[in-house]
Amino acid sequence: MNLKNFTLLYVEDDMQAQEHMKMLLADDFKAFYQAFDAEEALAVYKEKKPDIILSDIVLPHSDGLTLSKEIKKIDKWQPIVILSAFDEREKLLEAINTGIDYFIPKPVDIEMLYDRLHAIARNLQNDIDAKKAKEKELEVLYALAHYDTLTQVANRHLFSVKLNETVNKAQHSHENFTLFFIDLDNFKSINDQYGHSAGDAVLQSVAQNIKKVIRIEDTFARIGGDEFALIVESVKKISDTKSLTEKIIQAVSTPVVFQKYTFHITCSIGIAVYPIQGSSKEALLHSADMAMYAAKKEAKSHFKFGDSSTAPTTQGRSSDV
Repeated sequence: MNLKNFTLLYVEDDMQAQEHMKMLLADDFKAFYQAFDAEEALAVYKEKKPDIILSDIVLPHSDGLTLSKEIKKIDKWQPIVILSAFDEREKLLEAINTGIDYFIPKPVDIEMLYDRLHAIARNLQNDIDAKKAKEKELEVLYALAHYDTLTQVANRHLFSVKLNETVNKAQHSHENFTLFFIDLDNFKSINDQYGHSAGDAVLQSVAQNIKKVIRIEDTFARIGGDEFALIVESVKKISDTKSLTEKIIQAVSTPVVFQKYTFHITCSIGIAVYPIQGSSKEALLHSADMAMYAAKKEAKSHFKFGDSSTAPTTQGRSSDV
């Protein structure tokens, strides 16, 4: 086991012993810390958080076992090796009860010391590997619970959470935000005529194209088969909202090539601005949804603002699949 991945704190009041151990071990560890009494050792431990502690049992004003007890109060899993010139059963039992990992007699057998250090390093590495594996597993589970597996954008659940958070934030900050509902026009015909693989390719391409024209901090989600939603915070002007909407329509209209087919996609967009079209999650969702259906009834590549608000619509290229 490579000790270079870990740090070590050596506690010893004898200067000669300190220098000897430093010459022996310093190059083997990522960092080699030194302390000359228990008080200094505790301070170094709190600041540096060494992976392994190697301490003499006899220290000024205290001893290695008392130091170990204080450290174990902070972290009961902290690996500690005690060095002692005494071969007393009581001290050994006290060390065991304290949670000491190893007890090495003096004079130190260098081979034994390295065996103990490598054994601790193996255990530490196993713990690190297990933790990384668990974190990876949790990342996968989080992704499955919060992101659409096809398009890799947020799913309906994460969108709902983010919308709740955004409404609560806006209610306290008194700032507006904009909610977009984006629905692809005539998407069902793609699945019906060319199969679901073609439909999936279109959804993936559309999602990636929309991501290119929005900010990284915006919340973009797939909330249904061919329906997407977008939350954009801190939009100061209606003209900025219209400009972004036109960019989204243009992004969606980018031709999608799948096998020997080229699809020209259009979309309808409904827009609700907080608090103009609603001051609650439910009101905003209803307003954006109704606006989207109103835009869809008029023509392809249209957008509308919710409720009785008026806004010019944008006519994009109308083309059939």
